[in-house]
Amino acid sequence: MLKPLPNPVETARREVATIQANPDACLKWPLDRIIADSPFLDRETLLAGLEAFRKERMAKIPSATTYPESVAWVDYVLTVDREVQRAMGFGDREMALYRDLRDYIMFRGMARVAPPAVEKCRVAYVPDSDHGELHMKNVDDPNTYWKPEGKPTWLFQQKDQTLFTDGVGNGLHMDDEPPELFPLPARNMMLYYCDDVPSGVEFLTRYKYFWGNGNYLLHDTRKRSAAIEKASRNYVEVFYPGPDGRSHISGMTCRDPKSPQGAYQRAQRRKYLKLFNLPDDGPDMCFWNACEKFEAKLANGLKDLGTPAKMDNLIRLFTRPWPEGLNKSGLRVHPDQGLLGYTLISYVIIYGEQRMLRWQRSALPECRYPDVPEEFRFGQPS
Repeated sequence: MLKPLPNPVETARREVATIQANPDACLKWPLDRIIADSPFLDRETLLAGLEAFRKERMAKIPSATTYPESVAWVDYVLTVDREVQRAMGFGDREMALYRDLRDYIMFRGMARVAPPAVEKCRVAYVPDSDHGELHMKNVDDPNTYWKPEGKPTWLFQQKDQTLFTDGVGNGLHMDDEPPELFPLPARNMMLYYCDDVPSGVEFLTRYKYFWGNGNYLLHDTRKRSAAIEKASRNYVEVFYPGPDGRSHISGMTCRDPKSPQGAYQRAQRRKYLKLFNLPDDGPDMCFWNACEKFEAKLANGLKDLGTPAKMDNLIRLFTRPWPEGLNKSGLRVHPDQGLLGYTLISYVIIYGEQRMLRWQRSALPECRYPDVPEEFRFGQPS
């Protein structure tokens, strides 16, 4: 039985509350980060192009024949945006800045501007360990605007939940514009129509033109898993685990550089360097090389967890400082790097014990990574 769609008015109210709580994070900081990384930027030209891009994409309604699930979701998206725009008093330009900046820069804006390279996160799924099923993640980002989070109830296993997902960033400075531009929330839609890994992979593959800029991990209660890599809107590559059942995703990289998407990612990065006459030993290339090293560290580390896997080994892999582990503490990969990398949060979900451990940095200016994790319980042990 299909779940009812979310209430678009309620969704809009939550978005409005988020914007009102920190409007700079939604409107000012994303543009400021781009401008800081792009001294040649003409702000007015970019904003005018962004506004025109939004008008064009919102008119490109997906085919109901090709994408039958999309019909109700088009109405949902339009209603949410209308309510947000009304409640905030946004003009068309402000709405475009709030919703469409990243896609515009990636598809249309690179003749003038380059978004900053910010590598985000790693995720691992281990189906069998000395503590049962495990899901672990590092949340990595610059600490510029860091504020510690509250109780992470959105990560707790819900009643009757059978499919679990997580994601990391994996974008491109420049991507070929896909044939579909309307902003369907494909990953949210998948959660309404799919309840296991096979159906989730099928849905996200079929809707590939509507999502990207990230790698996505799925696992279900039958201990099946899949890692989907999606740097580009035009490619989707699915990786299934080996005999140990362990899956992972790592930020800003494709694990197979010779795959169609891996080759495309490398070609687009070379194109970007050439366009702006950037050196091979500059911060961009050093950053991408570092991303590949983190991917290799994670992949190899999962192989070395033991049989069955030891949860303590997984925790050490994620929480120990780089290069011994995956934890970043102001990582600088090049002298001219603008933003330093931090592991802001690490957490492991232990499904069989219905609990979660979280390591979270303290507030600025200290931003200290804790020695002892917080513990949360979200149900009775199974």
